[in-house]
Amino acid sequence: MNKKIKNISSSKLLLKNGKILNILNGKSSIKDIVIENGKISQIGKIEDNDSYLVIDCNKKIVTQAFIDINTHFRSPGIGDQETLLSGSNAALSGGYSKVCVMPDTDPIIDNPELIQFILNQSFELPINIHPIGAITKNLDGINIAELGSMINCGAVAISDAKNTLMNSQVARYAIEYAKMFNVPFINHPENIDLVNKGSMNESVVSNALGLSGNPSIAESIMVHRDLEIANYVKGKIHIPSITCSESVQLIKNYKDKNTDVTCEVSPQHLFFTDNDLENYDSNLKISPPLRSKKDIESLIQGIKSGVIDCIASNHFPVRFDDKDKDFYNAEAGVISLETAFAVAHTILKKNNFSIESILKLFSLNPSKIMNLELCDMKVGSVAELVVIDPDKKWSFTKSDIYSKSKNSPFLDEQLTGKVENTINRNFLFG
Repeated sequence: MNKKIKNISSSKLLLKNGKILNILNGKSSIKDIVIENGKISQIGKIEDNDSYLVIDCNKKIVTQAFIDINTHFRSPGIGDQETLLSGSNAALSGGYSKVCVMPDTDPIIDNPELIQFILNQSFELPINIHPIGAITKNLDGINIAELGSMINCGAVAISDAKNTLMNSQVARYAIEYAKMFNVPFINHPENIDLVNKGSMNESVVSNALGLSGNPSIAESIMVHRDLEIANYVKGKIHIPSITCSESVQLIKNYKDKNTDVTCEVSPQHLFFTDNDLENYDSNLKISPPLRSKKDIESLIQGIKSGVIDCIASNHFPVRFDDKDKDFYNAEAGVISLETAFAVAHTILKKNNFSIESILKLFSLNPSKIMNLELCDMKVGSVAELVVIDPDKKWSFTKSDIYSKSKNSPFLDEQLTGKVENTINRNFLFG
């Protein structure tokens, strides 16, 4: 691997000559930062000497580390897709200090004991892991899990992960539970009856490739249902991984009605279209599927207008044997933590987004959605920082993968903007 992840608890780290950009207040300045014992100890003009571990941040941005609100570590589990450690290393290399993990594990995170297990494991790891509790027991879609106990134990949201909650009454109960505890209800936006085993976006492309189609209405109808329920009970919902123009318009309509709704888009849905499937690359099989160029334009406009609140990785590790199949039978999923910022920055910069607006999509906005604290950049604050070279052009290679799985469609893609270093407490990537 190109860079290492190390414990720097015995070092004084000096970030030299960087542009400090505090997303909390929008202020920026050229200053140095000293980190000791996991906290910011000095900010200003600091003379370096042999007592410091120095990182030259000239022409780079130093800002708050990122927060991901849609990560699948699939751990606890067998451990051949991802472990908490390998997932944490992937996240740190991508600029993240906090991730919210989905409950599709083995066993399912559907009780407070497993919430506590994840939190306990997080103490030892390079990042902070915040578990999301399952809505239903064993993700069965019917029997409500111990929601209150899990939330009181530390669950930051409730979701059945990639298992769409099809029963509308159960969805209503769950949204009402979530409202009581002021946490988001998150439901995978696909009506599985309409998906009907579709493996890619239903379009002229799917017809040409001879692949079964998954229509955009499978997404928009489920989004509409959840919005209607949330609006009716005055609940709080977050819609993950939206992909189509219809969803953007629906969410805008309900935001205009003051429905308490937020939503996200994944980097892969901004970067690739269904046209990119002409080689049947199973690494591009994802749920929900890649859509059209017109949909991407709607997503970008949705980010620009504030309808879409943040970018989340939708990191989903898949073992090689489950990807190395024909497209129809391959498992859906993309690893994305290592590349999320660079991919999103590459696309959004071309569409005239400022670096500040892009960074908010990765740190400030996710922190608000999940009620997680975003570190302040001042003396005494816990060090959760990322060093970014916004102008660096680079190509993503296998040596940049820290995840245990390798199912990335971004290999050899040319990207602009790179996470050079991430600091979380006493851990340093770089």
